Amino acid sequence: MLNIPKRCVELILEQSGIVAITDNDGRYIFVNKKWQEDTGISEKDAIGKYNHELIEGSRALAAIKSGRVIMTDFFVRKKDGKGLPGIMSYTPIFDEDRIVGCFISSSFPNIEKAMEFSEKLEAVTAEYEYLKKELRKRSGVKYGVHDIIGESDSIKRLKEQIYQAGASDSTVLIEGETGTGKELVAHSVHSCSLRSIFQFVKVNCSAIPSNLMESEFFGYEEGTFTGAQKGGKKGKFEIAHLGSIFLDEINQMDLSIQPKLLRVLQEKEIERIGSSESIQINTRVIAASNVSLREMVKQKQFRDDLYYRLNIINIIIPPLRNRREDIPLLIDSIIQKLNDKMNINIDGISAKALEYLKRRDWPGNVRELQNIIERAMNVCTGRSLSLDDFRKIETVMMPESGVSKVEAEIDTDASLSDKKNNLERDMILQALEYCDYNKSQTAKALGISRTLLYQKIKKYELGSDL
Repeated sequence: MLNIPKRCVELILEQSGIVAITDNDGRYIFVNKKWQEDTGISEKDAIGKYNHELIEGSRALAAIKSGRVIMTDFFVRKKDGKGLPGIMSYTPIFDEDRIVGCFISSSFPNIEKAMEFSEKLEAVTAEYEYLKKELRKRSGVKYGVHDIIGESDSIKRLKEQIYQAGASDSTVLIEGETGTGKELVAHSVHSCSLRSIFQFVKVNCSAIPSNLMESEFFGYEEGTFTGAQKGGKKGKFEIAHLGSIFLDEINQMDLSIQPKLLRVLQEKEIERIGSSESIQINTRVIAASNVSLREMVKQKQFRDDLYYRLNIINIIIPPLRNRREDIPLLIDSIIQKLNDKMNINIDGISAKALEYLKRRDWPGNVRELQNIIERAMNVCTGRSLSLDDFRKIETVMMPESGVSKVEAEIDTDASLSDKKNNLERDMILQALEYCDYNKSQTAKALGISRTLLYQKIKKYELGSDL
């Protein structure tokens, strides 16, 4: 053990250019003054934060997962978009056979040298970025982590899981309700992996007839059957060689094809229909399901051995009702995109309309939110979306007129008590909206006293902005 004075170690770290150290999860445990000066991020704001939360393009987690030194061949940026000069090296720190962290350092002794080098590489970097974008376009990738909108804790955790999955090469199982964005997550996992410049092949398992699924997956040789393509045909797995294959709605996959998929995952090889020769493939599988595969296994509707092969990295996407604080950000993003698509200019949404949307249960999740915003924008005559615009496209049913649409969509898995509370909450909310939030008229419409109405508003937390 070297007996180096602590002060000497501190001086070395401070005089070695930009230096930062993370733990084995990619969280900062040390940043030197040079790092703080160049990033504009204080030590207090950095320590304990995930490296990729602060620096876009960082490969610290990839170095930790792979156990290899990684040198970035592009310039990293802060999350505010400002570029950081210098090319960074990421060196995993080993304690015998165990990786305990990552040593991040600039390949240049000072900023001036980095800037000088960056000027010389400007043309090369521009060409590289252009080629990289073209390769990604050809790969079929449309989305990245930056397309996932939200600042809630659950979305931050989701992004961390995506980065972790991107640094790995294991199979990924994405689970979530319909409309939560499973395809967006699958694209993001591929786009932040080392396979990102290779093919990303999408397959909707529910859209392929069971008798055609094997030929779609594994291909066939010429003359195998009547109408077979001349020269044969590559299957989806073969096309995705070196890249990723996304098996959407894998819960709809026929039981007869599941053993063959299991063999592909185990042996890393396929056989075209009509051939006895095996073809070695290196394809990463990303699967998605809108129901619990674990429950399907219990009900003998899905093979347990295939489930265990798929469920190595499990990403569960939170439903919109569990991250209501993200709804304003989602609405802003949707309006901006739809303005471009529809060639109109809606500035935003009123406070009452926003509160109305935040309180819905959203059984269709983000997809349903996109639908209702687009419908409202088509009937909007002002500069911003109002509560009246949403009333135009949705029938608000009063208590005496029967069961409302919202009531009909309540989660069937909820307990009887939960259902009763949800029904009552939605009735009160709809009545408030119908009566323009006039408490006396609302109480009269519901057939209850004002005192009881206030108690109910407090119980269901409906009074924050009323």
